[in-house]
Order: sequence, then structure tokens, then C-alpha cells
Amino acid sequence: ERVCFPKYLRHRSCRIAKSSIRLHHPAEEGRQQNPTKRITHAYNNLFSSAQCLAPCRTVRSPLPRMWLLRMNLLLIITLLSVALTLSNAQQASTASPSIVFISPEQIKDIGEQVTLNCSIANVKNYIVGWQKSNRDRTKESNIISLGVQLAVTEDRFRLNFTKENNAANYVLEIHDIVNTDAGLYECQIQVNSTSKITKTVELQVRHPPMLLENQHTNTLTKAEGEDAQLVCRAEGYPRPTISWRREYNAILPIGGQTFTGNELRLNGLRREDRGTYYCTADNGVGRADTKTITLEVEFAPVIRVPRPKVAQALDYDIEVECVVQAFPAPAISWYRDGKQIHNGGSYSISQIGSPDDVTTSVVKIHSVAAEHYGDYVCKATNKVGQAEARLNLFEQNVPNINYSGLKWTNDGTSTRKVVLGHMLIVVTTLLLATLL
Repeated sequence: ERVCFPKYLRHRSCRIAKSSIRLHHPAEEGRQQNPTKRITHAYNNLFSSAQCLAPCRTVRSPLPRMWLLRMNLLLIITLLSVALTLSNAQQASTASPSIVFISPEQIKDIGEQVTLNCSIANVKNYIVGWQKSNRDRTKESNIISLGVQLAVTEDRFRLNFTKENNAANYVLEIHDIVNTDAGLYECQIQVNSTSKITKTVELQVRHPPMLLENQHTNTLTKAEGEDAQLVCRAEGYPRPTISWRREYNAILPIGGQTFTGNELRLNGLRREDRGTYYCTADNGVGRADTKTITLEVEFAPVIRVPRPKVAQALDYDIEVECVVQAFPAPAISWYRDGKQIHNGGSYSISQIGSPDDVTTSVVKIHSVAAEHYGDYVCKATNKVGQAEARLNLFEQNVPNINYSGLKWTNDGTSTRKVVLGHMLIVVTTLLLATLL
């Protein structure tokens, strides 16, 4: 359809839709209107959508343009899809391998079977392997497999390998599980000589507790007043609980009869704290494991004299003694009038040990003479300190019959004195019996 505009409209753009140009005046429908009025009316109503036209121009339908636009859009989408596909293919060819899945933590009983799976993406020609280490990673790792080959000769281990496109699965099976199978199993991709990609799964094996010998000592020695730390560690699954107690269930230095924990800390040690301590590991599986730790507390000698004063008649044997408690064991010596006495002659010196770091030192004096009476000093020394105690031997006419070492001598004079003494004892006893 051709449309012509008057001169005064030709300076503006006014592309008017075909349907808009064919307008009828609402008051004169059915009657042909003046072309100028008709165009002016259309222009005034559709000015906002108009573009400048030539004086006379053919208005074409917009449908072919819409079809062309749709074809162009479809072509663009197709080209983008092809480009994206090519980009993904290129990235896949250059992408690094990765571990996309590894089995979660496994908990098994002794004798059971476990399966550990490691899934690899972009595996290409990279070497994949399994290796095992202990939980604390304190020991050297053991290689289980390398590529598709097992590195261990035990029949309990098996390796299954599957590959599809550029993805692979490495499945490690362990049959008839034993206690030592517990640990960290690491799936590794060796990227180059200096780097690798790894993921780890832990295998826990339920087994009774076992105290570690190299984690504690059986004897601990400390000086009085120092602090002590008794340590016990155990392995087992579930993780064992460690408790402490003393021999005969004596009260612990920190109070109470038991303590729970790997470490028992004792501050400001006293000699009463020495003795035997037991640490016990228990996890509810099988039997508990118990170890003994002896705590030795070093302290200076302490001397006790059972009989500070000892009486004996002439020519009779007698013993004087002192009881020494000390750790380490002390050196004990005897003195009379400032001079040390030794074994031999009238003296016999002996040491008798007993529990609780107690030593009894005994001096036996044969056939007591006048020069044997007086003060005796018992002196004890160890690396911590020293101590001494004094006792006195004095004369009496009546023999000390409470002394187990009482004996008769062969000397005539002495024999008469002994007879007279015993006669006196007999007479005294008879008088007392008569009076009673």
C-alpha cells in the first residue's frame, strides 16, 4: 500500500504500521475521508511510534524480518554449543587427575573382611597406588599396591581394577582382618616426581587394650619434694581408658583410691608416696591390661633407737641396735667415745634389711668389760643427707636375762658372779612368792 504525506509532514520520521494508516474517522464510518485529514489523524494518534518517511513509500509487512531474526538466533545458539563442546573436550584433554571418591572410615572385628574403594577421574596414564601407615604417622609407610599390582604377598590382600572412558576404580580388599591391619590407608596419584594427590581412609579394628612398653618405665626415682609424672599409654579399639591405683588400694597422694587418665601427676613428693602403682587399660573388649610402676622417693636417713639405755652385767654378751629408714640405702657406722668401732675382737656388727627401706644395724658386744660401758653413736649417711642417734650401755650387777644372747663364760671368777647373781634372783623370787 502506498501512502503519501503532505509537505509539512515530510521533515519528520513517521513509519506508520499498515493497520494504523487505514483509519476511519469514528464519526463518519463508511464514508471516504479527505486523505490529508486521514493521514493527519493517524499521525496525531501514532506520533510516538513513527519514523520519517519519503513523500510516497510502500509499507512492507514485518513477517519476513522476524523469520530471518529467528534463523540468525538459531545459528548463533548452534555455533555457541559447538564452541562449548570443543572447549570442554580441550579442557578434558588437559585436566589434572583427581580422587572423586574414597571409602569412609571402616570399623571391623578381627577375622572380618573390609573393602576400600578409590575412584579416580581423568586417570589417563597416571600411576595410582595404596599405602598404609599407623594412626600417628610415626612409622614408615608400607606400600600395599602400585598400579594394578599388589606389593604385598599375603593372600589376604586383593586388588580389583576397573576403567571406563577416563575414570578408574581401585578397590582394595582385606580378608581375615588382624589387629595389625588397623591404620590409615592412603590412595595416591603420582602426578610427577615431586607431587602427588592423596586421600585417606582409616580402618579401625576392635581389639583388647595393650599397654605400650616403650611409653613408660617400670621404675621412677625422684627426690623428696620434687614432682613426679607417671605415664601409661595404650592402644586398642575402642580407645582404652587408663586408670591408676596404689598397692593394697592405698590412698593416692592426690586423694582417692583411683584416678583416670594417661598421666598421674604428683607434686611435692613425700617419702610416704613411694611404693607400687598400677595402671590399667580397659576398653570393654577382651581382658584389661595392667602394668606396675614403682615410685622411689629419695630421702635422708631417719634413725630410731628401740632401747636408748641398755644395762648388762660384766662378762655377759649384749646387743645395741639402731633402726635406719632411708633411700637410697645408707652407709651405717658405729662410734664409741668418738672412735669408730669395727667388726672383730669384742664387736660383731651386722645389718638386716627389711621392706620400706628400713635397715637394722646391730652391734654385739662379747663378754662386756668395764671399758665397754658408755655412749654409742649410730650414724647413717646417703647421698641425700645424714643422721645420727646416741644410746648408752651401763653396768648393773644382775645380768640382763631379757637379752636372748645371754651366755655363761668359762672364767672361774665370772662363774661365781653368775651363780651368786642367779641365787640372788631365786631368793628374791621366793621371798616375793611367800609374801604373796
